[in-house]
Order: sequence, then structure tokens, then C-alpha cells
Amino acid sequence: MKRLRVLINPIAGHGLAPTIAKLIDSSPLIGQYEVDTQTTEYAGHAAVLAEEAVRLNYAGVIAVGGDGTVNEIAARLVNTSTALGIIPSGSGNGLARHLGYSLKFQTCLRQIATAEIKKIDTLLINNHFGLNVSGLGFDGFVAWRFNQEGKRGLSNYTRIALSEYFKYPSIRFQLRIDDKTISTDGHMLVIANASQFGNAAIIAPLAELNDGFMDIVTVKKPPLLQMPELFYRLFKGSLKESNYLKSYKCKSFHAVADRPVHLHVDGEANPPISSIDVKINPLSLHVFMPQNDLKI
Repeated sequence: MKRLRVLINPIAGHGLAPTIAKLIDSSPLIGQYEVDTQTTEYAGHAAVLAEEAVRLNYAGVIAVGGDGTVNEIAARLVNTSTALGIIPSGSGNGLARHLGYSLKFQTCLRQIATAEIKKIDTLLINNHFGLNVSGLGFDGFVAWRFNQEGKRGLSNYTRIALSEYFKYPSIRFQLRIDDKTISTDGHMLVIANASQFGNAAIIAPLAELNDGFMDIVTVKKPPLLQMPELFYRLFKGSLKESNYLKSYKCKSFHAVADRPVHLHVDGEANPPISSIDVKINPLSLHVFMPQNDLKI
């Protein structure tokens, strides 16, 4: 029987880790797989256990947590035959939402049990593994503030973003998008492998995980009167190019900023940087792809 490892972040689901473990024990996965469920005990433990699963030829590793947990595990599964599954239990769950995973634990377990295994693209961002949506500039700064405070949730993220929005100065970027060179002012640069930050905030509605391209979105600070419409479009998945937002598809990307600015990779804050290099690694990660009729 094929083996499956489930790795639970102990704060997953706002402390519902024991409940998730019980649901796994009575799920359709039992009988299809020899299931090994473990709760991580320290920072980096998920990476160690994922690497071990690869060495032992596990069929898959299921990440129970948010985008940070998913990134940590996926980085150890890339370029292997061990597939990634997700039980979304974080504050944003951007990649899981893009893939179509349910936020209901029992439905999600049925999705994994009936899923097809497919390949998706991944990114290398200044030698950091990227999987979902990353950013340079204002969103990187907000991610840094968010992580500093330690209080999770969309409401706290929104509070920080609104408090800093009008204080954060514009950045001058020199961009190389494949062979095209662009100079632009911006509030932030978004590097999208998938479509959304999380919480259904869809910044790159045309992004696909298996097309061999990343989507680069340059965002300028719009005037206050434009904000309601842009936020509406962000959460409806209908953002379009405008005077404030431009999108590009490419296979390689390089940017230089006129000052050090914060970077986040899949929501995890990194120290400020002045330049960034991004490359795509096409079809480099196997994932459990949910079926369309089990998304509710």
C-alpha cells in the first residue's frame, strides 16, 4: 500500500489540530494509503519530515496549515515524485484556494482521496523557493509588519495595510522582463505563480500554475477615490490593466529598486533587498489536484 504523510502545524485551524487528526483517522484516505500523521514540533520540522518522506518514497505529503507551511513542505518535494496535498488551515490559504481545495476539513479530505496527481510550476526567487504569490515593496513591508505583530487574520492584515498605505513612498524600479527592459515607478511588484494572495484577493486573475510562465504585476498607488473600485475588483477576480496596474507574463524576471525594500515570499517576510531575480521551474512539483465537483 502507498504511504502518505500528513504534517500538521500545531496552530493550524486556530488550534483545531487534534480535531483535524481525528478526521484524518476516519477519512477516505484510510484504506487507500498507509497514513502517517505527525504534528510538527519546531520551526523547520515540517521540512525535515518532508525530506524524510521523499527518501522513504512516500506517495505524498499533506500540509495542514497556511501558505508558509505549504511553502516549507513543497520546497522539499520539488523535483521529486512525492506529491503535495493541502488541508488549508491558515489565515489566507492562497494556493489552496487557487487549486480549489475546500476550507471544510471533511470535504478537503474527500478531495485528496479522489484527486488526480498533476504537475505545476514553481519559482526560484533570489534563491528562495516560491510557489504562490510573492511581492516586493509595499506588500512586502505589510507582510513584515504582520509577522512582527504575530496576530493573524485578515482583519489585522487589513488594519496594517490601511495604516501604512498613504505613508509608504513610491519606488523607482528598473525591470527586465525576459528580454524587455522597463523603467517605472510603483508601490509594489507582485510575482504571481498562482492568482491570489489569499482570502480570495485575486491580484493576477490570468495566472495559471502549469503554463510555464509567471505573472508580474506592477502596482502604482491609486488616488483615494479609485480605491473602492479596485478593492471590489480585487476580491471579484476582475482586476484589469489601468494607469495603476500592469501585468506581464514571462519566464525570467529581474528588478532593481532605487532603495532597499521589503520582500515577502508566499507571505513570509524577508529582509529588505535592492534587486531581485526570479526564474520559473516548469512542471516541477506534483500536487493532489481536487476534482471540480468537490469544491464546496
